[in-house]
Amino acid sequence: MLTPETLSALLISAGALAAAVRLLLRRRDWRAGLLALLTIASGLVLYLALFPPRLPVGGETLLVASAETPASARAGPGEVLVALPEAPPLPGAEQVPDLATALRRHEQVQRIRILGRGLTQRDRDADAGLPAQFTPLPLPPGLVRLDPPADTPSGAVFAFAGEAAGIDGGMAELLDPAGRVVDRRQIGAEGGFTLGSTARAPGLSRFTLRLRGRDTKIVSDTPVPLRTLAEQPLRALLIGAPSPEAKYLRRWAEDSGIELQSRLDAGGGVDLGDAQVSLDAATLGERDVVIIDDRSLAALGSGSRAALAQAVAGGLGVVVRMTAPATSAGREIWRSLGLTVNEASEIAPVALPPLAVDADALLVRRGPGSADVPAQINTLDDPAPDLGRWRAEAGPDFVAAVTDAEGGVLSGWQQRGEGRVALWTVANSFALVLNGQSDRYYQWWSETVSAVTRPETLFRPDLPRLIKPGERMAICGLAGSVRVIAPDATETALLIDPAAGPRGCAAYWPARAGEHMIVQTGKNGSQTFAFDVLPAMALDAITARETAEATSRWAAAQAASGKGKVSDRRGPAWPWFIAWLLLSSGLWFGERRWLGRPMTVA
Repeated sequence: MLTPETLSALLISAGALAAAVRLLLRRRDWRAGLLALLTIASGLVLYLALFPPRLPVGGETLLVASAETPASARAGPGEVLVALPEAPPLPGAEQVPDLATALRRHEQVQRIRILGRGLTQRDRDADAGLPAQFTPLPLPPGLVRLDPPADTPSGAVFAFAGEAAGIDGGMAELLDPAGRVVDRRQIGAEGGFTLGSTARAPGLSRFTLRLRGRDTKIVSDTPVPLRTLAEQPLRALLIGAPSPEAKYLRRWAEDSGIELQSRLDAGGGVDLGDAQVSLDAATLGERDVVIIDDRSLAALGSGSRAALAQAVAGGLGVVVRMTAPATSAGREIWRSLGLTVNEASEIAPVALPPLAVDADALLVRRGPGSADVPAQINTLDDPAPDLGRWRAEAGPDFVAAVTDAEGGVLSGWQQRGEGRVALWTVANSFALVLNGQSDRYYQWWSETVSAVTRPETLFRPDLPRLIKPGERMAICGLAGSVRVIAPDATETALLIDPAAGPRGCAAYWPARAGEHMIVQTGKNGSQTFAFDVLPAMALDAITARETAEATSRWAAAQAASGKGKVSDRRGPAWPWFIAWLLLSSGLWFGERRWLGRPMTVA
């Protein structure tokens, strides 16, 4: 069905075109052409006089000032300026506690434009229902991303990544809690870097990430929290034959505080390990990990192998240490434990990375030396030992635990039930200890055993990786009665959200920086867990980037939602009517003056 607008447009168009054609047929000169154009224009203006264009109603723009909004920000015509709590003082700005309050006070606004660094989480939780625009400010020079290290067992190596802005060609340094540089990396054009060191004493500690510019001046110092795990002594069982590898594995276990039982078959019924060690369900249930060489595993009876496979499904970790090329029968035995390897019969050299970035970092990492490894043994310039590894071709479920400098797998594991089975491929790793690199040897074995050991039962709730004061955080993995003790001894009881279900989550707002303690009282008695809240100013650049990215996504979602369409109405008709009268008068005058005269022929 034709609307009045469409019908009027058709009639006016037909009349204007007919009049223009009539004029051109009557006279064929420039005057007739001009009158024909005025006729068409008159028809168009007549339509606009009958149906004026629609104009937005209200149409004001809400200027929202956030952190670091320029002091020169002012509201122009058709704009309303409001300032959020984090915004600096601005002349003429209306102070509001949040964006939702500003929208309630100014219902006539149809658009939002965000100034400064962007909206905090408080204002991004809900949609505004209006189109929003946000242009991020340039990031300040400094650390804009930090992926802090994961919880690390004592003696293991930790690593973390970061990204800097505006420091191309600068340097990133890692300082230990005593202020000594333990790692150093140059910052490239993309700004990314990776640093690491060795975890020492159990508990919470703060390393420092120092960024230097191209001129070596300090740009920023950022605390990096590290939790070194003080776990219960690992209970391990070593099965094999007397060998240099078994000797140094026992020394590693002793130095690492591992409760190690061993069964070392010297032949002829002679056992050089601990007496009365049998592979039954009771013994395996008391162990966290079993380290066994491939030959000893093949020599086990079917009952012992079945007990071992059942223990793995229940959570036990097993490390199979290769001493020879894998045979088809050996791989079948591994498969019964949950480890699938297609081929492992070729030897490849192990590519060792440098011990440290420089001699000073190596000295700090190793300490003053010992009777076994004096400080002058195996310095940074000494040659590395020649090591070989078996090339293990495993399936997609095989996860690498330790790799060499070229990505070759030194050890890896597969999951079976609640436990894991690992394969150790280095044939002569004890040569590291003989060459003064016991720290590398200890690191490899620590990472391998940590990857497969029985899951822990310690109280370790799930927290955000970077915690700042004044911001809401979620603590999960809670049960029973829980409270948090702040650095000033203030206690806050946590209420577990029933909607979180088995995750057991509660909200907490730390008021100040420093070490906080979670105390949980339940069926396992009273358990504690400490976490570190970093100073807010130390993470300003990171917060600026996160806020800008989140605000950009929020603004894009407002524009894409289709909400907040501007209401409109017909504009005034009188300007178009006056224009039509003027055009019509011009047409009448032109026709009377030009078309009324007879055409002269030269």
